[in-house]
Amino acid sequence: MTDTARRRARADRRARADRRARARRLLAWSVLAGCFLLGFFHRFAPATFADALSTDLDVTDAQLGALASWHFWTYTAAQIPAGLLVDRYGTRRCVAVGSTVTALGALLLAVAQNLVTASAGPLLTGAGLSVVFVGIMKFNAAWFSPERYGLVTGVTMLLATCGAVAAGSPTAWLLEHFHWRALFAVAAAAGLALSLAVAALVRNHPSDAAPAEAPADRGGARGGLRDAFRSRALWPLLLATAGTNGTFYAFSGLWGVPLLTDTRGLSNTAAAWYTTAALTVYGIGCLAIGVWSDRAGRRKPFVLGTSAMALTGWACLALLPWDAGWQGLALYALVGAAASQVTVSFAALKEAVPAHIAATALAILNAGCFGVSAALQPLFGLVLDAGHGWDWALALMAGTSALGLLAARASRETFCRPLAPADSPAALEAVGER
Repeated sequence: MTDTARRRARADRRARADRRARARRLLAWSVLAGCFLLGFFHRFAPATFADALSTDLDVTDAQLGALASWHFWTYTAAQIPAGLLVDRYGTRRCVAVGSTVTALGALLLAVAQNLVTASAGPLLTGAGLSVVFVGIMKFNAAWFSPERYGLVTGVTMLLATCGAVAAGSPTAWLLEHFHWRALFAVAAAAGLALSLAVAALVRNHPSDAAPAEAPADRGGARGGLRDAFRSRALWPLLLATAGTNGTFYAFSGLWGVPLLTDTRGLSNTAAAWYTTAALTVYGIGCLAIGVWSDRAGRRKPFVLGTSAMALTGWACLALLPWDAGWQGLALYALVGAAASQVTVSFAALKEAVPAHIAATALAILNAGCFGVSAALQPLFGLVLDAGHGWDWALALMAGTSALGLLAARASRETFCRPLAPADSPAALEAVGER
């Protein structure tokens, strides 16, 4: 064999190996994204199931808000521990277990006969999804090039939002033909199947021969938490994202459908189309704003713009006499578009802190955002139970988004460039100076 033939043969083998690696990566990512998608279904399903849950479990609006908020509270509390677990045991083990926990939560909700048992369902789905989120973000970082991080994250969020969309009008249509308990049982079976697929198909590293991950350094973890909490880049972005994404999750996850059925006389199925439209806009926006921001080479204008959109949308819903036609649909879509800020917030924070605390900082931002959602859902119900009406309840969202807009003004522009050198003392000092 000539040298040219040998070079061609080696090139062909490399090309075949690259194709196999890309196929394995796509298959593993698809399974993980399926787990993420199912988790988003559980996050937003209470809005569509609100009437059925209230009737079967005999709960008040405040109790219903508390029931739905368990998912957000648990998800929030589990974010940082989930990150430490994924760092120590890897994506494969943690997501397989997390998906199983999510499935058990769905099964508990399907068989619940009282509020206490039903509350365990969202509690478990929140805990399970927290590990799924961290796991797929770690997988994306390990298997895709840094130049594609924003694109891959946007696509991941877009696909996950399909689960939220499925929890809207498609599920409302299914409720006309099947009992809500049967739907949760099917979701539980799907979760168990996905957990098995994760165990079989997902690998922590691009190479099957990659060494096992070393146990986490506990001292390093404490130091990373301290440095992340001290970062002045974190808090403006956390509050801004709470004002856009946090308010939208609380509303579309529970109160978006009841608002239309109670005040505009729509059926449950018709009202679900509004949250479906808002979630669709949110999902597409997560991808579009990430690509647009990358190409513009800027972050802060997008954070400010979406924060202003959120305040406008919530203020109009609370104060204007909008109807249930195109006006209501436009306002729902507006707050959904504003919530897509989360993609830019993740990117901006990742670039504004040293690399060794970036994952921890992202977990804190995500936890804070969902903590706000968890608090807003029962507060919204308490305002309704107190007889103040929907306008005052929506004013909670407007007030939260107003605080977010003020915080967005204090966020720092990164110009889409990571902080470097990542681990030097000068970089740590620069966290507070950029």
